[in-house]
Formats: sequence, structure tokens, C-alpha cells
Amino acid sequence: MRGARGVGVAAARHLLAAVVLWAAFSSAASFTDPSDAIGIWALYRALESPWQLSGWTSMGGDPCGGDGERGSWHGVFCKDSCVVAINISGLGVGGWLGPELLKLHSLKELDVSFNNIAGEIPPTLPPNVEYLNLAANKFEGNIPPSLPYLHSLKYLNLSYNKLSGIVGDVFVNMESLVTMDLSFNSFDGDLPRSFSSLNNLHYLYLQHNEFTGSVILLADLPLVALNIENNHFSGYVPGTFEFISELRIDGNHFQPGFKPSSSSFSRTIHSPPPPHHPRPPSPPPPPPSPAVKQNSKRGPKPLQPFVSYASLHSPSHHRKSHSRVTAAAIASVVCTMFALFIVGLVLKSRKGGTCGPKSTADNIKSLPANLEGVPKANEVLNSWSSLMNGHDTSSSNNDSIIPGRVPKRKSCAKTSKNLAPAKQFLAVDIMAATRNFNEECLIGEGFTGRVYRGDFPDGQLLAIKKINMIDLSLSEQDELMDILGNMSRLKHPNISSLVGYCVEFGHCVLLYEYAENGSLEDLLFSAATRSRALSWKARMKIALGVTYALEYIHLMCSPPFAHGNIKATNILLDAQLMPYLSHCGLAKFSHFVSATRMDSEALSGAKGYAAPEANGSGTDIIKADIYSFGVILLVLLTGQKAFDSSRGPNDQFLVDWASPHLHDLNSLGRITDPRIRGSMPPKAISALGNIILLCIKDNFLRAVLPPLVKGRALLSPGLFIKN
Repeated sequence: MRGARGVGVAAARHLLAAVVLWAAFSSAASFTDPSDAIGIWALYRALESPWQLSGWTSMGGDPCGGDGERGSWHGVFCKDSCVVAINISGLGVGGWLGPELLKLHSLKELDVSFNNIAGEIPPTLPPNVEYLNLAANKFEGNIPPSLPYLHSLKYLNLSYNKLSGIVGDVFVNMESLVTMDLSFNSFDGDLPRSFSSLNNLHYLYLQHNEFTGSVILLADLPLVALNIENNHFSGYVPGTFEFISELRIDGNHFQPGFKPSSSSFSRTIHSPPPPHHPRPPSPPPPPPSPAVKQNSKRGPKPLQPFVSYASLHSPSHHRKSHSRVTAAAIASVVCTMFALFIVGLVLKSRKGGTCGPKSTADNIKSLPANLEGVPKANEVLNSWSSLMNGHDTSSSNNDSIIPGRVPKRKSCAKTSKNLAPAKQFLAVDIMAATRNFNEECLIGEGFTGRVYRGDFPDGQLLAIKKINMIDLSLSEQDELMDILGNMSRLKHPNISSLVGYCVEFGHCVLLYEYAENGSLEDLLFSAATRSRALSWKARMKIALGVTYALEYIHLMCSPPFAHGNIKATNILLDAQLMPYLSHCGLAKFSHFVSATRMDSEALSGAKGYAAPEANGSGTDIIKADIYSFGVILLVLLTGQKAFDSSRGPNDQFLVDWASPHLHDLNSLGRITDPRIRGSMPPKAISALGNIILLCIKDNFLRAVLPPLVKGRALLSPGLFIKN
């Protein structure tokens, strides 16, 4: 039976995590709030797992309880099982902040200053943070519009970054803000009106930006220190500025006449700021040596309320204080949480959710034309040039880039504008890297085109996908450029990054990061690797990475969008078996590309992942993604292909073959991949079977994608290992 199936990936993950944690806590106690643990693990992945963060892990481990052999988590401070402060200032870490900081509900202090963190400041900042220091990094973009939701914020430092643009009216409902530093960026335009509502702002640093207009909005603020030097402010200086103890206004275009008091002027030049209200930081120091101590590079001291967090009990002390908490007590709590979660899930399914976006075909596109909430790519690649003139290449290889019906385009300016984070490659360089698209370089094939391995002279190794665009209309080509532009801005640790592109002679060539272990399909089913069993823990690591990627595009992007073509060949694996979801959004163009060169087995195998209703009108493509995710889980559990003609006419599709076995633990054990059967605890098999059933339910039974459940637990491969 092949009914349409699925429920939100987030809901599936909640259920699986709750069941697994229930089993895991029967033998081990954990001290960290599950939501905080999720946030810390995700932050470590987003920062690209830096060696400087000793004790941290990408999944598993206990930030507050300590981890025995690993020791304490560098820069993490806890209180009552909650993470209340993270200070990793001056360690030279890179990556980006990721979308999971929202889960750190108890976090009061976040200091990541003096590092090399890039991308945009995520809109999902810790909701109760009071001290936020992002100074001296490589952040780009603007201040996120979600800032007004940080009602408790007292200290904000964004200085010495690459932020730019007009600052929006994002300072409403921020009565707690005392210190704000936006200096040494490229902000421009007038000051936002909401500045005038900062009734408790005492320290404001705006120097070395491109601000214009009047500063009258600052006239009635209770400022003690103000630095607005080297901007383009104009008009009159408010008379109230005379009473500001520390005032710097040089390098602007003010009308003459304002004369600060001698005491104010002398303090400006000579006096340091008050003890807990630092000046803007100096340029970041070089990365520290591995021997740097936890607080040796701690940035400016925070406001007084935060000083105590750095001196909270160490994880070892905290662990001792909880020594009387028994595993049985924790297990009972988890069981209660699990029961409450199930009730909540049912209620939310009936209501269709109250906070999250509706997953309907009307408001969820295959890929949106504008991803306002998507952070830009980390890498700052080469600047743009106009599209190249065509190169007349000749080859006997039928798959070369050859002149065809060249679309009549007036300009390709739209292409270069939308694909700004990616790099334009020349066709001649791509052909050299693939040896003129030689069959020996072919590493994959899909509906939208073939994928080749590209070796470039500088040692760069990329995966190169060639899409045939000859039959696309001008409007369709423009739509493709919009999609590719948004793909280039997607930044997530589990999404394959678009490095570059080339558009010429009716072809579009995309260049991605190369994955050393190929695709999940290759690793499980190719003749070269099938004898090498993929462990149960590795399979769950892959499943978890895919859920992170889906949660990002389904929930974190604004507006959310669907992948549309989730299958094992689109899950790439690096040397550490970290999964990367590739080709986000390209599925929409599959019907524009001829698939006649693909054999029927390959076509049927691809269809094995598609929801039965996927080709119908009005399909909810978010739910179709959930169905495909369920098939991925089934492939990982059974070690079987999504489609296999050798299984018989009624069981060729894996879902049809496996469905009768998913309701019974003994039957589940029989269809489990024999190569991993002995390493899986029965409860883990049962939990995974339940999740698969949720994902492959009939379409009319699928719940609208619910909002993330507060405090939910996360699937951890370590919890699936048999004791």
C-alpha cells in the first residue's frame, strides 16, 4: 500500500528524540536542559567544530554535567542545569552563528567577540540574553529585525564588523538597553526613530560609520557617553549634549555654535569610561595559541549583572551538586515530558499550528524569490564581472558545451546581481577541469543534469553540475536565476554550498563543494563500498544532519521553502560522513530537462522517494519532503534501495515492501540491515519505526507542520548505541 504520507520533520524529530531519551536515561543521567544542549551542539557545528573549543561536541555530551573524559566545555557556564553564559572571546574561531541560538532560553551572556565569525547576524538570537557581544568579527548585512524581541537586552556590541545599510526601526520595546556600540561599520542613512525610545541608554558609540541627517533623536536620552565621530551628521547639535560627560562629535557637518563645557571636553579626551561600560574594542588580535586559557582573552567586562556568570560553579562542581539525582528520577521526568509531548503534538496537529508558517502550496514555493531571513554565504568570493562572451569549443564528446539555440537576452545583469555570493567561472576553465566533460569524470546524474568531478589548477576540487537550459523561455531562465541567486545565499552546515556558476550557450553550470565520500546512494549501494558496512551510529548522524537541513529550509528561512527532490543521491557525505543536502530548489526545473538518456531503472529509483501525490495539483510540497525523508530513514534502517525491481511486482517500492513490518518489533528486526542489526538496541529500532510511520502516512492524515516544541529533545546517535 502506497498512501501519501508524512508529518512535519520537526514533529518527527521530537517524537523520535523523546522515545530515545526515555530509553537512554534509564542508564545514564544528564544535567543539561535538553534545549540548551541542542543549542550548544548546533553552535559548535555552525562554528565548524573548531579545535579551540575544547570539550565541545557536535552532538551528544553534557555541557553542564561535564563529560568525564572530555572535561568541561570551554567558555560554557551553567546554573541549575541551564546554560547561562557562553564566552568564547578571542579564540579565532570561524564559521557562522547558525539558526539554533533560539533554543538557549536561559542564556544571559553571549560573548563571541574577537573571532572570525562571518555571515549575517541570525534573527534567532537567544530570547532572554542580557549581554550580547559580537564585536570584531566579519558579520555582514544589517541588524536583524527580530532585535525588539530581546526585551531583556542591556548590553549590545556590534562594533568592528562589516555591517552596512540603513538601520531599521528595530529598537522599540528595548527599555532595558543601557550600552550600545555600532561603531566601525558601514551603516548609513538617518538614525532610526526608535532611538528616541531608548529611555535607559547611557552609553552610545556610533563613530566611523556613514550615518547622515540630524541627531535630534538623541537629545533627550540620559546619555553619559556619546561618540558619533567621523560620520556625515548635519544640522544643529542639541544643547543637551553639553551635559554628556564623555562626548565626541568631530568629523561631521554640524552647524557652528555648539561649545561643549570644558569639563565635558576634558573628560572626552582623557577619562576612561566607567568600569563596566567599555569603549569600543581595538582591532581583533591574532588567533591565540592552543595553550590559551579560558578567560585569558575575555573581552571587555560586561555590565555588573553579568559578572557573576563567569564565576559560576564549574561543571565538575555542578556535577557534584547533582550527585543525588538518580537515573530513575530523571527517567520519570523524561517519561512525563514524553507523555505531555504526545498530547501537545496531537492538539497542535488538530489546530494546524499557531505560530509556524502554513505548509500549503499557495504560500510555500519551491524556492522563494527573496530569502530575507537567510544568512549570506560565509566565504567572501571574487568580485563579479559581466558575463563572458561565448567560447567556440569543439569536441567529439556529445556532452560538451556546444553552441545551440542561444537565448536572446538583452542583459545578464540580473544574473550577476542575484548570484552575488557565488563566483563566475569561465567555460574554458570548467571544460579543462572536467577534461571536456569526459565520462571518466562523471560522478552522478539526475533529472536536471549530470554531475562531474572538476580538478582545477589551483588544487580546488569541485562537483560540477551541468543543466541544459536550451528549451527554457526567457521568463523561465529569469526564474532559474532567481532560484540560483537564493541558493548561493543559503548557509547551513548541512547544506551543500554553491561555490560558483557559468551560464553560456543555453547551459547553466553549477559548482559545488566536493564531498569526498560521494552520495549516500554511493556509500550504501555501489559495488566498491557495499562491503564496507556503514555503522548504525553513522547512519543516525546522517539522518540527524538531514533533519537539521530540512528544519532550516522549512522553518528558519523566510519565507520557508521545500527541497522537492530529497533522495539518497542528493545527500552528500564528506570525509567524516557529515551529510550535506544538495540541489536545494532545483527540482522545480526537472520538467524542463530531458531525461531520455536516463535508463528506466534510474528513473524508477528516483520516483521511489517521491510522495504518491507529488505529481498532482495543489500538492503540499513541504509534506512531500517529509515523505521523502521517511524513505531516507527506511533506506538507512533496511539497507535497501528505494526502488528495486528484484523485489517483485508488488514490492518494488521500498515503502510497499517495508510497510507491513513497521508495526511489529520482531518484523522490524527482520527487515533491518543485517550489517548493523547486532548494534541496535530494540527500543531504538522501535523508535525509528514509529518515526517512519509518521512520515509515510496518507496525505489527509498529515498534520500541518507544527511550530518547534519548546524544550524538545534532539536525536543523538550516541543514544542509539547498544550497551
